[in-house]
Amino acid sequence: MPSMDPNITLLYKRGIIMGIQSTFRERRWFAVFGALFGVLLMLQILLFGLLGMQTIESVLLSRTDLKIELRAEANDQDRQTFFAQLNELPYVSEAVYITREQAYEHARLQDAELITFLEKYNMGNPFQDTIGITLRSLDDYTPFASFIEQESFQSIINPTHLSQITQQEAESKELLRFVSAGKSLAFLVLILAVSVLIFIVTELVRRRALDRRDEVFVEQLGGAHPLTIFLPFATEATLLLWAAIITSSVALVLILAVTPSVFPAFQGAVMRALGEELANNFRGSIPLLLLIEFVAAPILASLGAWLGVWPTVRSKALSASS
Repeated sequence: MPSMDPNITLLYKRGIIMGIQSTFRERRWFAVFGALFGVLLMLQILLFGLLGMQTIESVLLSRTDLKIELRAEANDQDRQTFFAQLNELPYVSEAVYITREQAYEHARLQDAELITFLEKYNMGNPFQDTIGITLRSLDDYTPFASFIEQESFQSIINPTHLSQITQQEAESKELLRFVSAGKSLAFLVLILAVSVLIFIVTELVRRRALDRRDEVFVEQLGGAHPLTIFLPFATEATLLLWAAIITSSVALVLILAVTPSVFPAFQGAVMRALGEELANNFRGSIPLLLLIEFVAAPILASLGAWLGVWPTVRSKALSASS
């Protein structure tokens, strides 16, 4: 079984220890840490936004709720036959028969003022029997519309609901296009933010290398291995990135916790339902995302360290050779 050269292992250990000691010894990295924190917080928000858009897209594609109002003059036998046929459709996930009495009582809970108004003027029950339907996918709109538009059902279904279903399909697809465009935009901004992060890390290492250029020069003259020069800077950048990842993640959680109380628009029933779906996705995605970020941090730090150290090392090497 191949093993790492003991000398290389020693160089790695020495470089990492030097980087850790340098990080805790220096106190001038607070401004850079603030910049890293800001960029990483933006990255966390973008990732949350992408996950939210993915959740919305998943909800739109996987569950589509419709309501069909039945004609008052349709007889019970035709209604029950139509309801039974709906339940047999492969693209119908669920169908629930709602009587006009149940609709009235539901309205009493949702809009008590309306029911008070109706009862005050003895206007009776304005609701009709309806069927609540959940399609398995947004793509099932077309076959479902073809099914209910059959001539045999025209005496059962309120025709105004057919146009509402078509309109709802168009609105859902328009929302999907908007979500898809938002995902593309967020992804582009994410790439830009990563590029800015690389620039910040590179600039951090470049300045640290300039501050310690004499030390780097002495190590070069002494024939130090490149890892001895490179690893301390990469370790410093990695530690700062890890710290920024943790603090930005905590800040994002606090922002999400405070947002519903600050913005009432996030307190509606729809947002609560979406929030539950998003929370379920988060529980499975957050550990993986954090793991990816923590693994990517040393890679990003190494790239930034190489870009930041190389000009200083090269200039010192040229000056020494001349």
